Amino acid sequence: MHKKYFHKYWYVLILFWLALPGLALAQKASIKTADKRLETIFEDDKPKPRVLLLGVFHFAGEQVDANTTPANLRVDMLSAERQKQIEHLVHQLAAFKPTKIVIEDSPRRQHYYDSLYNAFKAGKLPAGKAAWPADETIQLAFRLAKLMNHETLYPADAQAFRFKLSHQDSILTFEKYKDQGDSSYTYWDKAYEAEKAYEDSLNFHLPLNEYLRYLNSPQRQAKAIGRWLVTTKRGSNTEPIGADGFVTRYFNRNVRIYSNIQRIVTSKHDRILVIYGATHMYLLKQLFEASPEFIVEDVMKYLN
Repeated sequence: MHKKYFHKYWYVLILFWLALPGLALAQKASIKTADKRLETIFEDDKPKPRVLLLGVFHFAGEQVDANTTPANLRVDMLSAERQKQIEHLVHQLAAFKPTKIVIEDSPRRQHYYDSLYNAFKAGKLPAGKAAWPADETIQLAFRLAKLMNHETLYPADAQAFRFKLSHQDSILTFEKYKDQGDSSYTYWDKAYEAEKAYEDSLNFHLPLNEYLRYLNSPQRQAKAIGRWLVTTKRGSNTEPIGADGFVTRYFNRNVRIYSNIQRIVTSKHDRILVIYGATHMYLLKQLFEASPEFIVEDVMKYLN
């Protein structure tokens, strides 16, 4: 290369290198401006319903999930120590100032829960299986609703539409591939069994708020949906029954839950506390955060 052009070449490179920080700053400024513009378009600076998503375990334990936890690790949520922890959590959640509390049951049982809640407020909760005293709805949702002077709670659960599909579309096709071999199924089943055993131990030994911080961590919530994603490879390229099962069961159910919660909004100032099984929270959080209708609060600041 001619000496004159060689010097010119390096001169241009040096100028470009010197300009890089400025270009990076300009790019950051451009992205920041674009983000601000989006916030303006979607009116993120104006009041919107706020949502607090609290993932929980079943407080009633073996009454709900029979034979899933070793006897020596079963938590008694009615013990004096656990009752103190629940009371503390209720007051922590009260700081969110919820206007509506969503619980994990069918909207068809609204009348039942209204009756049960009224009995709870009057100190006349019925005995027996119809109302497990340790259930998280009673211990947590009812207590908080009473403290906040709420008149009702909002069941928002849903069944996936897979159970209404024809046999050809669901059961028979799934049966066709039920014995499909893949060593990863056994491998990951063992991993999730180990996770369950670990969580039983954590739940037994940790205070309630600390265990709930674990259940509501992004990493743990992502792992929960991972069990479903292992099975999406079932089937074939022409009959992807695993993917269809994920969409028509897990994904569909959670979108339906989300839509039920959408319908309880009556004001842009609503503050909605959703108390649900922790395995639902990964997808519910994605839906609420993607929606232009809601602002999602960080649950961790209420779990101290």
